[in-house]
Amino acid sequence: MLHASQQRVGASRAFRSGKAPRLSLMRCRASAGQRDADAQAMSRRQSLASGLVLVAGALAMPAMADEVAAPAEPLAEVLSPTQVIVPGEIVAPPARPDVNVEMRELKDPILAYRFMYPVSTTDGKPLTMTMSRAPEKYSSAAPLTADARQRIVSELFDFKSFVGASMSVGPASGALKGRAPTEWKPREVALTVLVDRSTARTTVGQRLMLNTVEEAHLEERGGLQYWVYEHVSQGSPTITNRSRESYRHQLAVTSWRAGLDGTPYLYTLNLSCPEELWPSLEAPFRKAVQSFALLPTTRDYIPPDKDPWLFF
Repeated sequence: MLHASQQRVGASRAFRSGKAPRLSLMRCRASAGQRDADAQAMSRRQSLASGLVLVAGALAMPAMADEVAAPAEPLAEVLSPTQVIVPGEIVAPPARPDVNVEMRELKDPILAYRFMYPVSTTDGKPLTMTMSRAPEKYSSAAPLTADARQRIVSELFDFKSFVGASMSVGPASGALKGRAPTEWKPREVALTVLVDRSTARTTVGQRLMLNTVEEAHLEERGGLQYWVYEHVSQGSPTITNRSRESYRHQLAVTSWRAGLDGTPYLYTLNLSCPEELWPSLEAPFRKAVQSFALLPTTRDYIPPDKDPWLFF
């Protein structure tokens, strides 16, 4: 029997001489074919995987684009075509539109003035403003105090709600007397008018002011001076408020016109209401104050100092 080494040498010689067994050649060819098939399958799987990756990428592109286009948080919030609020910026609230309340006009040619007065509140509550004192000349008007300087020349009043609008006229007195109106300070005008309307006195005969002036300022309209002031006074118990500590909130405006001898006469419109009604009447009162005006005089005009004691 041949040794194993001799058999391997013989097989090698036979293969080189082309005399190798046919079975071995077929096995080699089969192995090569299998490798080619495996390579083609692998190539097809890679192509398919690449195609799937491309399709997935295309589907994801719109979402990615949206994510890039939209910021993490909005830069501004648009509330209206004219108002933009940027985060972190403090913006004042939109201006409240003018309160719509019903107003009527009182016009007096005798003393040449006009003003509007409310006949409803901002809550829609009607006011029955009755003419308690018809417009009249200064000499026949009812005095507010014993010295008869300040006199009510016209007055309207709602007896149910205790809301009033009164017009009073009187000569400049106190700190205003003897000084040019251009030198008058708003608070001086307010205090002088309120003291002159008061009937309270001390033991030495000095008159007391029972009002607290909350605010006073000067407005110029049409070349004339108008001093506007807000004040509060302690009032008497009413049907709506029977407490001893009842208060009346008031808004007034004062202007002046020279008399026959050049003395300045103060024209004051005063609107008042119980303190609890002030929130619903502040806006109408301010409208009334803004509407107050001294008018050009006509033939019907009667100066305050013309026959001041002639009542008829």
